[in-house]
Amino acid sequence: MSAIASLDALFELDAFAAGAEADRRFLAAVREVCAHHIAHCPTYRRLCEQEGFAPERLTRIDDLVELPWIMVNVFKRHRLLSVPERELVATFTSSGTSGQQSQIAWDQGSMARQDAMRAAIVRGLGLESSEPANYLVFAYAPEVAGGKGAAHAHSRYTAFAPAAERFFAIHADAEGAAVFRVEECLEQLARFAASGLALRVIGFPAFAWRMLREMAARELRIAFPPGSLMILAGGWKAAQDEAVPRARFAAVAAEHLGIPPEAQHDVYGFVEHGVPYMTCEAGRFHVPVYARALTRRPGGLEPLGRGEPGLLQVISPYNLAQPALSVLATDYAIVDQGCPCGRGGHTLDIIGRAGVAKHQGCAITAAELLKS
Repeated sequence: MSAIASLDALFELDAFAAGAEADRRFLAAVREVCAHHIAHCPTYRRLCEQEGFAPERLTRIDDLVELPWIMVNVFKRHRLLSVPERELVATFTSSGTSGQQSQIAWDQGSMARQDAMRAAIVRGLGLESSEPANYLVFAYAPEVAGGKGAAHAHSRYTAFAPAAERFFAIHADAEGAAVFRVEECLEQLARFAASGLALRVIGFPAFAWRMLREMAARELRIAFPPGSLMILAGGWKAAQDEAVPRARFAAVAAEHLGIPPEAQHDVYGFVEHGVPYMTCEAGRFHVPVYARALTRRPGGLEPLGRGEPGLLQVISPYNLAQPALSVLATDYAIVDQGCPCGRGGHTLDIIGRAGVAKHQGCAITAAELLKS
């Protein structure tokens, strides 16, 4: 079976499929894609040789702990490719205030698979609708997005209900610079409320929180109709490193927008990996069928069991363009199983980030606008 065929078989499954068949297809795809990267990326080949690893060793799902991983920071310093440059159709970056950049590169097939997995995840969570909605997008408008990976992802989440209107909260001013003005958001919100349509709030939580705080200060409450929801991604720190407790955010959004907590969804992810991990109606991050996750002990990096907090390692075979098959993140997490929502597979509890200044990304860069 070719890498493409094994990936096709994996992507035929429902987003939250679990069990022996899902494991079998995932392992087949990982083996074939690992062989592809060994054949076409000299750096990855040397890594596997150094670790004495061959794809054939992956016969059980528990064998994934043996798969060589690449530290996420490597993608800030090196451009690793497993396809010729001419086959790349997109490269997205996450740029921090320190000037460090991470990137993800896709060929046509990998980009299509990334879109397909996002759509399947959204569908599997019941968030797709045929009813039109207005979108308030707390993210970069196309004219100021550049190659930011977060901007690409946020814009994709405006495709799952017909858009009556989209308003991007971070847009260009008269000089072409990116600006965020909370008053403009409130004006748009009033217009959207008058339409009677559902509201979909997408983007960075810090910007949504700025608007919600202003609504609370003005005692402004709007009850948007059923079908309204939030899909937020990019971290929960606002300006001046103000941590926003998730439960507090949910309560304020419910009070001032009429969107209940179960309709408020968070997305965890990072540009080097590209798989979105979304929360269900019970508020837990789910690992989709296209990925697997485990944790490692800081220091020795030994693999840990379910329920043990450690550095998060994520595995996904969807990207043939870069050897980001297995990536060790800088986030602390717990990988567990079982959820009140009834979906199968593993869940994630993201505890925090191991690094701070050296790992600032799109959300932190965007948050600089909140200080102005």
